[in-house]
Amino acid sequence: MWSPRNGWTLALALLCAGGSASAARPYRGGAVATAHPAASEAALKMLQKGGNAVDAAVAAATTLAVVGPYHSGLGGGGFALVHDAKTGETRALDFREVAPRAATRDMYVKDGKVVPGLSTDGALSVAVPGAVAGYLELVEKHGKLPRAVVLQPAIDAARAGFWVTPKYQAVAKLRRDCLAQDPEAARIFLGKNAAGEPDVPAVGSLVKQPDLARTLTTLAKSGAAPFYTGALGQAVVDTVKAAGGVLTREDLKAYQTRTHAPLEGSYRGHRLLTMPPPSAGGLAVVQVLGALERLRPQGLAFRDAEEVHLYAEAVRRVYVDRTKYLGDPAQVKIPMERLTSSGYLADLAGSIDPKKATPSASLLAPGEGAGESTLKPSDGGWYDPSHAPADKKNTTHISVIDKDGNAVALTTTVNYGFGSCLVAKGTGILLNDEMDDFSARPGVPNAYGLVGGEANAIAPGKVPLSSMSPTLVFSKEDPKKVMLAVGSPGGSTIPTTVIQVISNVVDQGMDVARAVGQGRLHHQYLPDELWVDQYALEPATLAILEAKGHKIRRIPNWGDAEAVVSDPQTNLRSAASDPRNEGAALGQD
Repeated sequence: MWSPRNGWTLALALLCAGGSASAARPYRGGAVATAHPAASEAALKMLQKGGNAVDAAVAAATTLAVVGPYHSGLGGGGFALVHDAKTGETRALDFREVAPRAATRDMYVKDGKVVPGLSTDGALSVAVPGAVAGYLELVEKHGKLPRAVVLQPAIDAARAGFWVTPKYQAVAKLRRDCLAQDPEAARIFLGKNAAGEPDVPAVGSLVKQPDLARTLTTLAKSGAAPFYTGALGQAVVDTVKAAGGVLTREDLKAYQTRTHAPLEGSYRGHRLLTMPPPSAGGLAVVQVLGALERLRPQGLAFRDAEEVHLYAEAVRRVYVDRTKYLGDPAQVKIPMERLTSSGYLADLAGSIDPKKATPSASLLAPGEGAGESTLKPSDGGWYDPSHAPADKKNTTHISVIDKDGNAVALTTTVNYGFGSCLVAKGTGILLNDEMDDFSARPGVPNAYGLVGGEANAIAPGKVPLSSMSPTLVFSKEDPKKVMLAVGSPGGSTIPTTVIQVISNVVDQGMDVARAVGQGRLHHQYLPDELWVDQYALEPATLAILEAKGHKIRRIPNWGDAEAVVSDPQTNLRSAASDPRNEGAALGQD
């Protein structure tokens, strides 16, 4: 049973073992991987009670809302892929936040420049939350256990409290000043220093959330209605209004989740299903893997300099497509059929020069987007990639495959660390800062360095573009049987993390623990840099890439991949939580 003390002991053990290259343990029953031991234990508890992958995923998500407030919560939103093994059907649920009705295109612009912080800190950054609607819809439509049973681990965790971990402390340090601006957030998530001022709590400090426990209890009894039409929602609106935001009761009442057909692709005979727009990440996964298969039909040599060059060039071009075309499909016409067609992927692959890197600024015609020369710190919204490792440690992912082969890949977020740093008074609900995922001003980077175009400009009721990329990979022998469920946090690096885990499993035949632990590489068009983590490439390989014209930026690490593999031959399942962080992978014997 989870408790703050034994959970902290487990977290320390996992951190100490994080560098291990040992293979993931196989399980005969279901398996789960999440970013926190308490969430993985909650999910496993649901499987042991006879619940399915959906029950497990929602128990994990609501528990993460308690023990991981720096990356997700009831005031956020997300995406979920749900695969039903009996019918062979997969559904994509979009419970992403939407812009309030009073949002305007230039709400973060003053005198022609983006005002730093307005889209990431405080009430004006808050979009209409979708997490409560999404989590409870998943349980009610696809789960087996009662809602109250699924939410109980989160309620228990909020009452008992959790110990502050090194990751909590690292993100809280980055967001300390923001959290200190809101009395409720400071009271809950910060401690006091010697001068009696709000400060980051020490590792091992206990964080209890009785208000959040009461909120979760209300949701367990009454469903989502109290949040969208009742007293919980009123508390959210009152708090946002008092702090200068534009969210209203009408926004909450009008909120609806959206169901999409999954975006389908393939890689070396494996069927892929991932999130369509408003996810830009799913399209990137399909496009990059499709291009790589055409460039190297016999497979990829691991970390070969020529292969890395092709990968970086494919990713660079895919992020250009993101800038040019992608936004909320309900408000923007996106040429998805063309962007995923065999001919387009062949042209993408054929446009790559195998001998040299293509300057990013040359890939957009005038008027299509922003070139490197247009991006200046004085424009506002300027992103310093040297902060990338710490800044990206929010958002979270849950992967589950149960004993019957049902699977869930669920990515959820409050966006930046601790979201907007605003807590709805008396509820414990930490609110998102998802408005930063819009293009505050086309051509100016957001908090993740992503340069957006007109398609992702702010509009009332619009869903902001997302990098979240929950993905399912199916068996070659049975295209209705899930072989791999995978996803990750990491802002703009999410799609490339997912791509590399899939390639590690499919191309290299890696055990899932090795697949998620390998060093990573990332390009995103702008800034025109190839990001390389500390374990990714040898000096000789880097020298070859630099000779081809790549500007290398060394970054310690990023992402937090969570993956579950089901062996198509034995039906044994194994799971892995990224060794870079504090999660856990568990399963049923």
